[in-house]
Amino acid sequence: MSRRERMGDSVLESGVIDAATTDGDLELDDETFELLREELRLTFDSQVERLQEIDAKAIEILKANLLLIGLVVTGGSIVVQTDLNVAPFVNLFTIAGGVLLLVSTGLAGVTYTASNLRGGIDADVVEAGLASARVDADPETDPFRVRLLRSYGRWIEYNARVTAVNDMFATITVLMVIVAFVYVVAGIAAGALAPSLLVSVLAFLGLSGVLLWLSGFAYYMDHLGASEAYGAGTFDGVRISKGVTRKRGLSTLRTMRSERETVDEDEP
Repeated sequence: MSRRERMGDSVLESGVIDAATTDGDLELDDETFELLREELRLTFDSQVERLQEIDAKAIEILKANLLLIGLVVTGGSIVVQTDLNVAPFVNLFTIAGGVLLLVSTGLAGVTYTASNLRGGIDADVVEAGLASARVDADPETDPFRVRLLRSYGRWIEYNARVTAVNDMFATITVLMVIVAFVYVVAGIAAGALAPSLLVSVLAFLGLSGVLLWLSGFAYYMDHLGASEAYGAGTFDGVRISKGVTRKRGLSTLRTMRSERETVDEDEP
């Protein structure tokens, strides 16, 4: 059987109870049920913790960027009232750095607001569980327990998709902040040295090419051994840190957008 490289590679997706639970009538012994539930709960909690870490990083970057932008605006308003010549420091490098800083601030806000976890049970599920726990319930079947385990698998899949999008935004935000500071430092140096326009343009293009290559390398870094098989007797495991690969993350982002457009079209 080929290795599944998708976000829901959980115990449920690995053939343990997937085929047998098609009709929802698999009988699970208590030990198996508790083991599966414990492992699923551990994966789910790890996903929640990871998403909280991403949100915390995003809000810290957002606050730092807003503080820096406020200082720049305040400092600029003071400098323009003096005789100091700041024109040489307003060049391609500093302009690019400022634009990237603004864009990264917006992306940090988007990352923080993009989290939308799924998990837990609602009132209807509670009623279904109580109904399956009746004294006269069929002892040969336990659809609530099976549905609960399968639901955990679906929640893990959904949360992995959210993690993929959030991690993608967070990675781009961090890379933009780093590149912005590099541009600003280069812009200050260019302003102090005052090179010719041709030299400035060539230096800007060369630095941009290097930064673009380094950013692309960092952006597409994925888990070690992502394409390796771990053997027929093992499970691949769920990708906690990034959810899925970058390619599948972009596909998820397009799916989210298309679903949003469908909802807008259906609304009166």
